[in-house]
Formats: sequence, C-alpha cells, structure tokens
Amino acid sequence: MSSDYLKKDIERVDKKFKELKNKGELEAIEKKLDSLEDNPSSSSMDEIWVQIYRDVLDLKKKKENKD
Repeated sequence: MSSDYLKKDIERVDKKFKELKNKGELEAIEKKLDSLEDNPSSSSMDEIWVQIYRDVLDLKKKKENKD
C-alpha cells in the first residue's frame, strides 16, 4: 500500500512540475519562496508551501542536470 501511495505522490509531483515548467512559473516560485523564507511571522501553512516550492525547484534542477 505504501508503494502505491509513493507512486501516486511521485506522479502528482511530476505532473505539477510539468505544469509549472510549461507555464514559465518557476521564476515566480523562486521569488515566492524567497518572500516566504524572509517573512519573520510565517505560519505553519507558509512552512508547508516553502517545502513544496523547494521540492519542485529541486526536481527542476535534477531534470535539467539529466538533460
């Protein structure tokens, strides 16, 4: 069951990565990530978004290095 969950999670992240890359929003994500990290009064929801943005950017860098 956990492998099915991980497979679906990987597919979801990969799909989101492709959407973001196609829309050219990766630079906007980097700026948003910077603003969230610089915010001294961030909430737990902001911390979740920071982690999501970091994961998407890490995927981008890995895919670019493979090409």
